Amino acid sequence: MIKIRHLSDHLYEASNGKDVIIVDPKKYTPIDFFITGLGNCSAYDVVEMAKNKGYELSNFELDIEYKRKETFPRIFTEFHFIYKFNSNADAMTARRWVLSSLETYCSTINTIRNTSKIYYSIYNNGEVIAFKESIISGETNHTHEFDDDDDGFGCVA
Repeated sequence: MIKIRHLSDHLYEASNGKDVIIVDPKKYTPIDFFITGLGNCSAYDVVEMAKNKGYELSNFELDIEYKRKETFPRIFTEFHFIYKFNSNADAMTARRWVLSSLETYCSTINTIRNTSKIYYSIYNNGEVIAFKESIISGETNHTHEFDDDDDGFGCVA
């Protein structure tokens, strides 16, 4: 459970039962926190998958671009997750980390998949592995049919 308590003016205290943070929406808005949660969920997945499989991963960064409707409610319509890291993994392995997070493990991202289009880019060791590719998402009823060369992760072997 998350508990929010109004302190004064625009300051709030948020507690998850383990720690407390002070929230000042003038400095870091609720939208910023929402996007941070999405990104941190996926960042954690990718870093942990690499580590658990015995790969070296360093200099990890995740940039998140997003679009919202102009009218209320200003729901999110699009996200672009831009992963940048250095690792000793080949391109297919690095791509699998990201797609496993986006399509399976990250519950926060999977919560928005039906309402927002989701794109991703991957840079490993400065090399572009994927540039603004998409996963099945955003107000669609797609059924994904795999090509013979598709490994089930959206990656062509």
